[in-house]
Amino acid sequence: MFLQVNDLKVEFSTEDGVLTAVDGLSFSLERGRTLAVVGESGSGKTATILAIMGLHDANTRISGSIHLDGQQIVGARASTLRRLRGERVAMIFQDPLTAMHPYHRIGAQITEAYRTHHKSSAGQAANRALELLDRVGLADPRRCFNSYPHELSGGMRQRAMIAMALVCSPDLLIADEPTTALDVTIQAQILELLSDLQKEFNSATILVTHDLGVVAELADDVVVLYGGKAAETGNVRDIFYRTGHPYTHGLLASIPRLDQPRYRLDAIPGSPPSLTDMPSGCRFNPRCLFASTVTDDLCNSKAPPLKAIAPGHFVSCHLDSERQKIADRLAAQPEHGEHS
Repeated sequence: MFLQVNDLKVEFSTEDGVLTAVDGLSFSLERGRTLAVVGESGSGKTATILAIMGLHDANTRISGSIHLDGQQIVGARASTLRRLRGERVAMIFQDPLTAMHPYHRIGAQITEAYRTHHKSSAGQAANRALELLDRVGLADPRRCFNSYPHELSGGMRQRAMIAMALVCSPDLLIADEPTTALDVTIQAQILELLSDLQKEFNSATILVTHDLGVVAELADDVVVLYGGKAAETGNVRDIFYRTGHPYTHGLLASIPRLDQPRYRLDAIPGSPPSLTDMPSGCRFNPRCLFASTVTDDLCNSKAPPLKAIAPGHFVSCHLDSERQKIADRLAAQPEHGEHS
């Protein structure tokens, strides 16, 4: 397995106490596959990818293990992490305008990234940068090379950011909400570009998003996070068509649909939990419509383990015996459509 995350825990010290942003998360990823990490704001998505990138500061407590092609990242030296970043792991940030340096031209920033990890002349680095700018579909690579970030449109900046991430041909590419600020047409182009580039470079990809439409388009496997824990994991068809967790049902019910004449969007009741004051038992139980159906008040008293409900499909929920009845009930409601 190329990327293996086991029992990852990320904690921050705050004035309100210790904040556990990620709590016992495990997943794996092979080359050539895309893993989508989804969930509401505060679910632990960003803390997870920053741990993989080795970008948390020294005051953050990280335990568990993250192995990248056998290389342990948790506890690694700063020099080791600097070597891995860019060369083996790269990240496409959500907002290129803030991620790129405003005082340096695009070409200078891409060539700096390349020369940091390769012994090359300025001319060789410039040629590599122009090659990548052309590969990501920019109509005039040289003009983009000589432009400042603010001189480009949002779609052009995002393509330039992708070129910067790929300049060293990384083995693992992390895309953090890569289409959030783009219009629908540009989003489709960027998604198609990411898919094509993954096939070309045979890279492993982690896609962090709240957009389940993007997940359906790009992902092979999915991790659904809630309150820093995995609520459900599985391949993309399991998540969309054999959904096992009420939280995942809620996320799917909030997606607009075009295949039904009447469709009501249903919001998940309540708010995400405070990471400094988690509910007892199942973290989703205060918002779950089915917690009262579970016997012995398990949802309020005991945290559910992540258990397999099918090969490769894991769910953290006490609703095992009632799951099929609940799935059938949700599917029978015309305003929800068929999610199970």
